[in-house]
Amino acid sequence: MMGALGALALPTVARAQDDVPEHNRASLAEPPPRPPLGTGEERARRLLDAIVHDDPARADDFFLSRDAFRLIKRVPSPDPLWERLHAAYVSDIHALHRTLSGEATFTRLRFTSRRGWVVVGEEANRLPYWAQRHSMLEYQLDGRPAQIEVRTMITWNDEWFITHLSEFHH
Repeated sequence: MMGALGALALPTVARAQDDVPEHNRASLAEPPPRPPLGTGEERARRLLDAIVHDDPARADDFFLSRDAFRLIKRVPSPDPLWERLHAAYVSDIHALHRTLSGEATFTRLRFTSRRGWVVVGEEANRLPYWAQRHSMLEYQLDGRPAQIEVRTMITWNDEWFITHLSEFHH
């Protein structure tokens, strides 16, 4: 019975590989160039807006999609893990909203030097990606500089997505 279930899962993964962007192919001999922030800047602006308005849906597109997560992770059932990660993201936005007292204006999303290419097999993944850790969402709060740490972002294709807004405990 277990073998039959495993055999059924393989064609699904094989078909799903057609959906894997070039930048995340398991067959890459060398990492692709590290993508620039790109549309992440606008999505970071919406993340601050989501925090200000206590409305996580405003920044849902900045969180790695369930479909991409399913392809990336090498775990028997990735959906429950994605759901926990996404729930933590939503919870983090609500918690950050409670810390704001004043008018917040987006400045920028700043990458730190904590980054690297994550190869197949690391972090329970079946596909490689760039990881960016401890980035800073910088903003002005009533005219004074402030920042929020964005714990972990990874690339899907050549775009950056959040997987952990704050520290995540399994």
